[in-house]
Amino acid sequence: MLGILGLFGAVFAGFMADGVIATKTKLDGDDTAEAEDNVTESDEETGDTVDLLDVASQNQAPDVDASGTESSDSPFPTPLDVELTGSGDDDILTGEAGADTIDGGDGDDLLDGRDGDDVINGDNGEDYIGGGAGDDDLRGGAGNDVVDGHDGNDLLTGGAGDDSLSGHMDDDYLNGDEGDDTLVGGSGADTLAGGAGNDWLAGGFDDDELFGDEGEDTLDGNAGDDTLWGVDAENPEDSQGSDFLNGGTGDDTLMIGAGDWAHGGEGEDSFALNSWIGSDDLAHIMDYEPSEDEIVVLYDANAHPDPHVELLTDEDSDDATIVLDGVPLAVIANGANLTVDALKLTPSNIF
Repeated sequence: MLGILGLFGAVFAGFMADGVIATKTKLDGDDTAEAEDNVTESDEETGDTVDLLDVASQNQAPDVDASGTESSDSPFPTPLDVELTGSGDDDILTGEAGADTIDGGDGDDLLDGRDGDDVINGDNGEDYIGGGAGDDDLRGGAGNDVVDGHDGNDLLTGGAGDDSLSGHMDDDYLNGDEGDDTLVGGSGADTLAGGAGNDWLAGGFDDDELFGDEGEDTLDGNAGDDTLWGVDAENPEDSQGSDFLNGGTGDDTLMIGAGDWAHGGEGEDSFALNSWIGSDDLAHIMDYEPSEDEIVVLYDANAHPDPHVELLTDEDSDDATIVLDGVPLAVIANGANLTVDALKLTPSNIF
């Protein structure tokens, strides 16, 4: 039991499963297996091999459909494409080096695709899903899931529930979907979308793009030249929730929405805003540095053919307020000594 759980780290040492299926690499062809309460072991030197461990002390064996022959032309067998389906209880399903398809079904499952371009669906329950090497499509489904992409350009979807998604290596796409999710890109140029809920998104080491979507989200670009969206990229005026945008190191672009707090961090950062903010819930620019950063005021040339921008200050404050055609947009911390020359008016089609 501990040997299998070692594949996933000590955090899962307390996980008990009703069905365990682990395949070996002796087969040539495709395997299909269904996990039940009790599983047995089959190991033939020249035939099919499906290694199934008994962890539930039951007496019924699973239905296993395995076919293939061992190649005599090469000492290295062709990687298997395995299809595994969970029992509806708490299962441990492990794929092969081929392009595997794994469906955990109901229950709190532990699913590992290993090498190959895998498709893994956790379905209902609180699942752990590991893609291994390869370009994987990993779907948590309903429940509070943990999804790890590992090597390869992976697609991770949390589904309903409060999920934790980690892309790890290469260029990944992470979508939290519903719930209060945690998304970590890792290395590579990643795209992170929080979805509905109050999410935390962390870009990692490369040039990442982070979309907060609905809810009150925290977006951390970390290293790299990142783009952080506090507004809805498709419909900025419908953006909901007050987000915190933190560029981190690198030359970042922060697309600021209503009520957002924007912190560029180190590097030459660009703070972008527009009348989509309105006057009801001003945005806040926290660390504008005139010698490095820029503030870009985007405008719709049709709605504002002759835009007028100004900075208003209050003698009782060190801050300044950006106003576009009479509509307050954002407060610049410690901006009382700035002039309108610090603002860059730019027409844009992002409306």
